[in-house]
Amino acid sequence: MYREVNWAVPADPYILEELGEYDGWHTAKNLEINTDFSRQWISQRCPVFVDHELAERHEEEPAYRLTEFGEQILNGEAEYEELNETDE
Repeated sequence: MYREVNWAVPADPYILEELGEYDGWHTAKNLEINTDFSRQWISQRCPVFVDHELAERHEEEPAYRLTEFGEQILNGEAEYEELNETDE
């Protein structure tokens, strides 16, 4: 993913996969337990996923879940190129 998307980093696919592992909301702490990435790093990346409509943030808690578009990306139903930022 990170080689195909101009804003992505190598950790992103792993974090997104974990977000998609279960229905419901995930905190950075819960994602840290199930990945090799720190809570701080996950806390930095999740807002980026929100900016690109791959995830949504809970209104009251610091928790995230995949959007329908995020699920489509993970399942190969949407193209990574749709995620690239353009200078338009």
